Amino acid sequence: MLKIKFFLDPIANTISVWFKDPKAEVICDVDKEGNILSLDKKGKVFGFEKLNFLPQKFIRSLKGLKEPEKATGVLLLE
Repeated sequence: MLKIKFFLDPIANTISVWFKDPKAEVICDVDKEGNILSLDKKGKVFGFEKLNFLPQKFIRSLKGLKEPEKATGVLLLE
């Protein structure tokens, strides 16, 4: 079973995804597409952060809200 953790921030318009405990992150790197990669102490990628994840039309629709909800969660895949 694969356990995936995620964090969605509509204000910053980012999503972070980890395939193991986020606390294992030692350093971040940026790939050619501008995604932020989470690396463990062995230098292996185990997660990523995608900037500008949500469409701009959706972001503009949030302007009337005081503070949009952030979402965290875990997906379990078999």
